[in-house]
Amino acid sequence: MRGLLAAVAVVLVEFAVFAMMPTGPVPAGVLALLAAAVVVALWQRYRRAEREQEAAVNRERLRLARDMHDRIGRRLGLAAVQAAALEVRETDPERRAAARRVGDSLRGAVEDLHGLVAVLRGGEAAAEVDFDHAAAASLAARFIEAGAQVELRQRGEPGPFTAAGSRAAYAVLEEGLANAAKHAPGTLAVATVTWEEDTLLVTVENPLPDTAAETFAGGHGLTGLRERVDAAGGLLDHRAEEGRFRLSAMLPRVREPKVARRVKAAAFATLVLLLVLVPLTSVAGVQ
Repeated sequence: MRGLLAAVAVVLVEFAVFAMMPTGPVPAGVLALLAAAVVVALWQRYRRAEREQEAAVNRERLRLARDMHDRIGRRLGLAAVQAAALEVRETDPERRAAARRVGDSLRGAVEDLHGLVAVLRGGEAAAEVDFDHAAAASLAARFIEAGAQVELRQRGEPGPFTAAGSRAAYAVLEEGLANAAKHAPGTLAVATVTWEEDTLLVTVENPLPDTAAETFAGGHGLTGLRERVDAAGGLLDHRAEEGRFRLSAMLPRVREPKVARRVKAAAFATLVLLLVLVPLTSVAGVQ
């Protein structure tokens, strides 16, 4: 935005300089003024369209938040209450411990759902949790406590990262460990999180049972995960080969919206062309 305003200011300065020249080439000054007006009008139109799109997205987010809270939230809350009642009634220590684990998972799901609803309602800043060493270790620990075999490897140092990228990275690690626990129970899942200078790499790999290849590749969870990673500007890959299933994602540290880049590039090219044509028009006017 600042660069665009600076370029417009240059055009206006050229118009003022040409207007004060003794020969006073009026066509050049008029062209500079019209160029500035066109650039400002195009930018305002782009901003108005962007605001309208944001408003439509916000309305859809609120609708989803209501549906998730009213439908999913109530059922999860009821299931958590039932699990707590089962834990109290159970006399066998092992079954009571199992009921407690189920209850903890349900209560955690309720908390996650409430956090997601808060994000959808506009409380993203308060609900956001950075994806760092501690977040990855905490997620792996939850699966280990539930009985899964997980080995977590972390490399590099976390740095500035986008909110969408943090959520996508967390979702990739969670989905990979959940798939391993569901489709390959009793096997070791190896999760690797690598922070590089400009990207974040998340990989989960586990042995693949013969009957699970199609289930891994065709789940709806992976479809939603790909949409989340795409929205963050990253790449997602999952494949089954040599008896192992591998889920991996590459997420960029910084991502600028494609539309904004194109608009800025078009505006810059237009202004460069005008800045070249205005002096030529002035010379022609003098002659």
